[in-house]
Order: sequence, then C-alpha cells, then structure tokens
Amino acid sequence: MTRSLRKALLQWLLVPAGLAVVTFLPLAFHLVHQPAMEALDRALADASLALVPHLEVVDGEPRFVFPAAAEQVLRADRVDDIYYLVLGPNGRFVAGDAGLPHESPDGEDAHADRVSFYSHFRGHPIRVIAVHRQVSGEPFVFVTAETTRKRDQLRVDLAFALFLPLIFFAAAAGFTIWFGVRHALLPVEDIRRALQGMQHGALKPLDAASAPGEIRPLVAEFNLLLDRLEQAANAQQRFVANAAHQLRTPLAGIRTQLELLPQEADAAERDSRTRQCIGALERLGHLINQMLVLLAAEPGGRQTDLAEHIDLPELVRDRSPEWIRLAENKGLDLGFELQACHVKGDRLLLGEMITNLVNNALIYTPPPGEVTLRCGEIGGKAFVEVEDTGPGIPPEFRERVFERFFRLPAASSPGGGLGLPIVREIARGFGGRVDILTPVSGKGALLRVSLPRAAPKP
Repeated sequence: MTRSLRKALLQWLLVPAGLAVVTFLPLAFHLVHQPAMEALDRALADASLALVPHLEVVDGEPRFVFPAAAEQVLRADRVDDIYYLVLGPNGRFVAGDAGLPHESPDGEDAHADRVSFYSHFRGHPIRVIAVHRQVSGEPFVFVTAETTRKRDQLRVDLAFALFLPLIFFAAAAGFTIWFGVRHALLPVEDIRRALQGMQHGALKPLDAASAPGEIRPLVAEFNLLLDRLEQAANAQQRFVANAAHQLRTPLAGIRTQLELLPQEADAAERDSRTRQCIGALERLGHLINQMLVLLAAEPGGRQTDLAEHIDLPELVRDRSPEWIRLAENKGLDLGFELQACHVKGDRLLLGEMITNLVNNALIYTPPPGEVTLRCGEIGGKAFVEVEDTGPGIPPEFRERVFERFFRLPAASSPGGGLGLPIVREIARGFGGRVDILTPVSGKGALLRVSLPRAAPKP
C-alpha cells in the first residue's frame, strides 16, 4: 500500500487540532458557565438577605412582617417560580412556603453562613440558597429558591455561543493546515525533478545548502546513498581483483604442471602431474561455479518470476546422491532428519545454498565424523540446518566467515572462501537469515538458515 506524505502530515496536524478543539470546548464552557451560575446564586442570596430586615422578635416570639407588595416583588420572575421560607430556632416554621428544603442533601454544613444546593420542590428541580443569621440573639434561617428553567436555558445558550465559533475556527484551521501542507511539499517536487534529470553515468550530489531546512536531512541522506553506491562499486572491484587472484593461482599451477609434463621421463610422475592438473581444473571449475551462484544470489541476479513453491524434503532428496558419495569417499556418516515444510523462491538457488552448507560440513569434518542435515518448521518459520562434529567456528570469527574469500586461519582443507557468503546472500534473497550456533554436544558447528514458510500447494 502506497503511503502518502501529504496524508500523513494532514493526519498528524488535523487530528491533534481536532482533539484540542474537543478538549477546549468543555473547558471553555466551564470557565464561562461557572461565573454565570455564581452571579445567579448571588442574586438569590441577596433575596434571602432581603428577608432579614422584615423579621423581629417581640416578647420572645418571632414576627415576620412582609408586606404583600414586597412579597410580590420577591416572587416576580418571568421565567422561574420563586419560593422563600423563614425558620426559627429548632427549625420552627415562621413564614413562607412550608416544606421548602433548607438543608443540603449532600451533607454540606447546614450551620454555615450560606448553604447552596439543588433539590426538588412541588415536582420541579430548584436551586436553594439558605442564609443563617442571628436576630435578637436567636438563630434564624432565611431560605430562597427558584426553579432551574433560567439556568437550563443559560447552559444551552452558552453551549451554542461557544460551539458555533469553534466550528468556524476548526474549519478555518483545517483549511489553513491543508493549504500550508500543500505548499510546504513543493520543494520535494523540485528535488524529484532534479533527480529525474540525472543520468546513471553522471550521478552527482544534490546541493544540500540550497534545500529547505526540513528537506535538508533527506538531501543529505541521498548524498550518503551516493557514497554508499561508490563504496559498493569499490567493493565490487575488490571482489573482481580477489576473484582474479583466486582464478590465477590454479591456472598458474596448471600451466607449471603442463610445462613440466613433457620433460618427465617417468610414467608415474607424468600421471601424478596429470592428476594434479585435473584436480586444479576441478577446483577452478568449482570456484567459477560458486562465483556464478553468488552473482545470481545478489539482488537482481535472477528473475523474480522463477520463484515457486518448494518442498524442502523433496529438494534434499533430489540433491542428496552427490553428498552421499562425498561423505562415503571421506568416511563420514551423513544423516538426514527431514520434516515436512515448504518455502517459496528460486529452486536452483535454494539447492545451491543447501549444497554449500553440506559441502562445507563434509570438507571440514575429519573422519570418522558425523554430519546431520535437518529441515522442518519452528516458530512459524521454515528452517534448514547442518550440524557437524568438525573443529567448529570460533565465536570471534562467526561474522567474518561470511566475508567473501575469507578463510579461517587454522583451515587445513582447500577452499575458496565463498561457500558461506553464498549461503547468506541466498538466505537474504529468500527473506531469511543465517545463524552460527554451538551444538548441544558443545563440539563442532551448527549452521541454521531460517526462511519464511509457505503453505503447501493445494
């Protein structure tokens, strides 16, 4: 699936902006709503305080004188119903609307100078303010309450007043972000045009100094890529030089033997030199074959349409006769432990990879030794491993043995140093990896190749 830089930038910018708007809305609503509610509470508390001057105590009895005109003014409201209540010592009713709640249901201190809470009265939700005052040395409670219609409407009005501007702000911010991202990506298009104009034989670094600061790391990485390509070309040249040296050595030996062959009068000596020439030619052919396999294993070396479903046990059985002959000639015990498993890839390259693993083990394992080839599935991966009882690979060399033409300092058997590099290159082409492990016995070497498994053919 193709990833879009523009889409990613828009997501990273628009999603946090949207979350910020969603988070800001309740916060802003609270910051505006709370002072408005407090203003209404203060007005209701002032109404409670307005009741205090109308109470007097005569001969120990409270008398509440509240003219009808004053009561009409107190109860006048176009939206809500207003209630009041005056209570004397011990909650004794003095005047007002009997049964009006005056103690907070949530446990708020009922003896505080002012108590405010929500409750219900006559089937409607109400807001209650209770003010505690001393009159002639006696405690009295002056309660005023109103229905919540005005407060509910205020909440709705505040929500609309905040929500509509935020919608406009979000739309404006979204358009600004989209427009800014579109124009900010124009330098990327300029770089694409510059790359398009380059020729494969005249690659040159891009000018990082003139690139925008945000694009400059990309340009720097591209220039580093050019450096790596140059290093790869140099490595390829070194490989060619090493290959030429490896080829020149057996050719020089063959030439020497052939030059001395006519001068030998002894038939046995001529036969010996002839066998040496044949052996050198075999090593030369093996080396050339390995170089061709390594070239085919590199990226782009083989056609991708050559990939097929491969039955690993079947492939091993097809290739095993040549390994068995080599093992018999060396006096080694070659064993097979094959479990059903399948991979997908180039059959020829996979066969060469297994052949290199087995041949390496057979070459470096002294007789009478054992070499075991296994394949199967473990942890959702297919694997091929070869275990031997040879000298093993010291831990300090377990990475270097994958270098081309590298051979262990203590290696006594002939070889070109390409076997394990071929194994790693082919394994990488299959999307797998190669690990050098120590066998359970602690002796010899265990090389395991892990590959992506494939379902069997239907």
